[in-house]
Amino acid sequence: MQSALNKKNTDKKYIDLFFITLLFGTLLRLAIGIGYYNPQDTLWYKAWAMELNNGFFSIYSRAESVNLDYPPIYLFFLKITGGIYSIIGENVHNYTEMFLMKMWPILGDIICAVALFYVFKKQSPKTGLIVSALWMFNPTVIFNCAFWGQTDSIMCLLLLVSFVALERERPIFACVLFALAGMTKYQCLFFTPLFLTELFVKYRVSKLLKGIGAAALTVAAVFLPFMIGSKNPFLFLDVYLKGQGTYPYCTLNAYNVYGLFGLNWKEDTVGFPSLYSLSFVLIVLLIGFMIFAYIYAKRKSVWVMGFIFMNTLFMFMTRMHERYQFVVLIFILMAAIVHKNRGFFYCFAAMSVMTLVNQAIPMFSWRSENSFFDAYYGNLFVIFSALNLILYFVSAYLCIRFMFKKDDAENKEIIKEATV
Repeated sequence: MQSALNKKNTDKKYIDLFFITLLFGTLLRLAIGIGYYNPQDTLWYKAWAMELNNGFFSIYSRAESVNLDYPPIYLFFLKITGGIYSIIGENVHNYTEMFLMKMWPILGDIICAVALFYVFKKQSPKTGLIVSALWMFNPTVIFNCAFWGQTDSIMCLLLLVSFVALERERPIFACVLFALAGMTKYQCLFFTPLFLTELFVKYRVSKLLKGIGAAALTVAAVFLPFMIGSKNPFLFLDVYLKGQGTYPYCTLNAYNVYGLFGLNWKEDTVGFPSLYSLSFVLIVLLIGFMIFAYIYAKRKSVWVMGFIFMNTLFMFMTRMHERYQFVVLIFILMAAIVHKNRGFFYCFAAMSVMTLVNQAIPMFSWRSENSFFDAYYGNLFVIFSALNLILYFVSAYLCIRFMFKKDDAENKEIIKEATV
């Protein structure tokens, strides 16, 4: 009786600590987000928000005039932002402008931390607190939403919850969430082969078809009003195909193999076969590896597979932006905690540093001409691309060893701080 009471009090202590860290993390993001003025990308969001006041569902008929290159889900949030601008006026103070542009990314980031807490709360409130804090106070996560005002944490949130739902035998809910993720950021579509394979392996045909049907209905419900409003029955294809072809370059400030060879902003469609064509060969090979792993791996993990799948695409596929590696953080963090693997935890820490550098150097270079970052940008690009390639091979080795080696003592190591 006393033991149960002590456990209850201890659990309550960690729940209270979680809400305190959540408050501090939120205030930190708001202080940085409002105080640091960044026009890069955020002013595009403002332009979209203002244009939505001229017709919400018809926005894609005017997409070229405002350089709209996002799927439709984020537009629902920007519609609220546009409504606020219509009340207070377009010419607002920089602090107000940054708050309006960054409030949705910050909110998505906070909800992602909350989701991580509740994913592990049943196992242990202490574990939930630690995992949530690792996200809440991660410098690269803070930089992404508060300094830059990007929406990558919203994508991470939807992917996290959809794959957790898939693992916890809620396939229809998982499929709906994954469909929403795919309509939030193009990158989510890279996880489609993994999601479908997991769905096919774990569930009966009836549930599989219901899940896919629910996802299809979700996509139709979101896209149909925009199709009607823009008078374009092929809007779905236009949005995704044009989005893929917007930036036909080997790498767009992404520290990967193309950055190592100085191919930043170099066209990827030249030559035969072109590097762009070879990227599709890479996707086929990765899908083949994934199927092989599902058949022969001794340990099967959607988190490990999601990490290695997307990280490989980032390192070797063309048209990768500097932030496209960000999403692997949620997968390697989940892999580290779910499998209690110290090596994965170190990968999470190293990837956090690398993604922070890959975001910060390009953005600071854009913001301040003739700076150190601007003067040595090419050299830094090659150096960090090389370091990221080394990190890739180390992390890939750890993932493959985890999946295929039966008795690995290191895989049994526990991150003591994340367990009771």
